[in-house]
Amino acid sequence: MVTQHANHRSKSQINLAILGAGNMGRRLAKSFQGIPEVLIKYVYSRALAQADSLASLHGARAVKETARIFEDTEVDVVVLCLPTFTRLETLKPALEFGKHVFCEKPLALNQAMADEMRDLLAGYPQTVMVGQVLRFFWEYARLRARVLAGDVGQVGTVRLSRCVGYPGAESWFADPDKSGGVILDLLIHDLDFLRWTFGEVKQVFAKALTHSQRGKLDYALLNLLLQSGALAHIEGSWAHPVGSFHQTVEICGSLGMLHYDNLTCQNLKVVSTAEAETGPSSRISLPEADPSNDPYVAEARHFIDCIRNQRKPDVPAEDSLKSCELAFRCIESARQGVPLPV
Repeated sequence: MVTQHANHRSKSQINLAILGAGNMGRRLAKSFQGIPEVLIKYVYSRALAQADSLASLHGARAVKETARIFEDTEVDVVVLCLPTFTRLETLKPALEFGKHVFCEKPLALNQAMADEMRDLLAGYPQTVMVGQVLRFFWEYARLRARVLAGDVGQVGTVRLSRCVGYPGAESWFADPDKSGGVILDLLIHDLDFLRWTFGEVKQVFAKALTHSQRGKLDYALLNLLLQSGALAHIEGSWAHPVGSFHQTVEICGSLGMLHYDNLTCQNLKVVSTAEAETGPSSRISLPEADPSNDPYVAEARHFIDCIRNQRKPDVPAEDSLKSCELAFRCIESARQGVPLPV
């Protein structure tokens, strides 16, 4: 039997430490553990009992101080899943000790943090990737591929929504000074998908309950004018029933429309207004991804593959910072109640 803490390891083995034992720490630990030759050596949490619980699932060692992780020369990778407001506390020593870094989204809490991170990461030789996992969801990747292939022609409007339950008044998520509220923490997914698929944004106009309903619920509507001339409407909710999860996409162009709704669609549907080519129908139904095609596993495998092959991730840190900065602009627009240029 191979143990986690053997004194000798193969050259291809990658030792990893998980910092954060909450929902994302647990999900990513499971995803990384399933990759051959990746071993989880440490788990850290601000609550040692949580670290113990997660570590026991993966044959790892729970620690109550991060210094032990960073100073261990056998640790190749650190996975940062701690609250957003603590990002720099763990990113700085990770870089100082030359670790590969996988960081949960959002990468930065505010513009000052984004500026500092950009300086810290400039020229850093190791692999750094941010968990913008929506790029690894089969449905969203397929939607983007169809847009780039020109299947809907010139895009005119984009509608995105992401609606979930409130994380709780006692949670750090409820404090927008620590989480960024629903726009930064939740809609960073959709803002990143928007930039990734349709290009940069020219102007934003946002409305949100983030500060008026602090500690109760949060909801936001974003209207964005893209540099291409297309209009985007994004809805984000922390006001739906607890435990619910609803995401939708509607992309309208000169040749047709793409539509996806995780609650009502069994397939990704393409409705075309172009004349049908020879075939049974102009309506195309595409199958759902196989349940084994877990996007969290896909992003973990991509990250490890980048380390092994010394190539840049498809989700570079700079791109993630730009998506954060777009979120910051939306938050400022909501605060001021006026449209703002990007």
